[in-house]
Amino acid sequence: MKRIPILGLMALLLASTGTSALFGDEMTEVYRQIYQQSTNLQDKYNAIQNLIALDDRAISPILVDAIEGLIRTQDNYKTATDRTLYARTIQLVAKGLGKYKAIDAAPFLWDVVQQVNDPLAQSESLIALGQMRALDYSERIAKMLTDLNLTPTVDPDSGEKLAFGCVVALAKLKDVQGFAPVFYASDGWYSQRVKQLALKLLPDITIDPTDPVTILIKNESPTRKSRALQLEVSSSAPADRKIATAVLALSIGHLQADPNRLTDAKNFSDFRKIALRALIQLGAKDPASVDPELKSFTDGFDTEEKLLGIQALGVNGTDAAAKDIASQLRRLNDDVSNGLLDENRTRMARAAIAAAVASKNPLVRPVLILIANTNQWSGSVLNDANAALKTFK
Repeated sequence: MKRIPILGLMALLLASTGTSALFGDEMTEVYRQIYQQSTNLQDKYNAIQNLIALDDRAISPILVDAIEGLIRTQDNYKTATDRTLYARTIQLVAKGLGKYKAIDAAPFLWDVVQQVNDPLAQSESLIALGQMRALDYSERIAKMLTDLNLTPTVDPDSGEKLAFGCVVALAKLKDVQGFAPVFYASDGWYSQRVKQLALKLLPDITIDPTDPVTILIKNESPTRKSRALQLEVSSSAPADRKIATAVLALSIGHLQADPNRLTDAKNFSDFRKIALRALIQLGAKDPASVDPELKSFTDGFDTEEKLLGIQALGVNGTDAAAKDIASQLRRLNDDVSNGLLDENRTRMARAAIAAAVASKNPLVRPVLILIANTNQWSGSVLNDANAALKTFK
């Protein structure tokens, strides 16, 4: 059978339908036939471009057939020029499939990722899988990014393009198992472009990252713990899940810290401060947080941590927290009674009195009376104690 030239085919279709009617389905049919009739890759590429320009979801089946055929015939393209154009055609088709969420094409897109040796074609196919929410591929894409994170690829540029596609895909898939790989990509070996993208898209993966964040704060370095905890605090996770995570973080922040390693100690303190601020902000009254909050007040790395620790105890307000606040005020009062008054004790006492007021727990009242009647205190502390007592009447 004699093949009709492409321009001839176009002319025949124009004549049969009339130019004024050549819209919608007719245009789709024109370019579908042009694509199928073409033996020249450039003509196929042009036909796909024109199909996508129609901005019509009806072209999805054509694109599915196109991606399947391109994979099947990839060995036909031998020259460097053909291989480049082949990869560009794959990218174009993949972008269209993603745009129209053509889920039927998911297996073929994954074949591109596995079989086509072009990082941009692979990356575009990964992104398309994400756009169409092909959740069956979440685990495989997460594993691919995990492997990429481990060490720079032989060709770093290719590795970065693949990582970029994985990050975007996992953000669009919104599957929690993508959280950890994207988290590690955000401080991996990649360029700032990929790392910043990963950090930006992390919140898009899941509204509740509590489970992967919990694993990270148990096992990672203090700086990574801090980043993970910040993501949890700023997420849309339920308040009780955030509180439980912050309590765990504060406890781990004390247990794993080595006070003999200055940099390590400071980093762990920064981690604990994030947890303390979260507990204060969330109004946490969890009994499990009382001991680590007290430890931050008594053994904190710096003044800021100590003040956050006593403030968190005040917000906690449980009987256990109130007893600890009272105990610390009594200890400070004993010091002052024995002539050990200094600026630091004054600051800590005022902070502890404020915490006593915040607790709204009457168990702190007796120690406030004691302080108000200890004349060795400065006027500021005595005024604070008397004002505090008025809140308990």
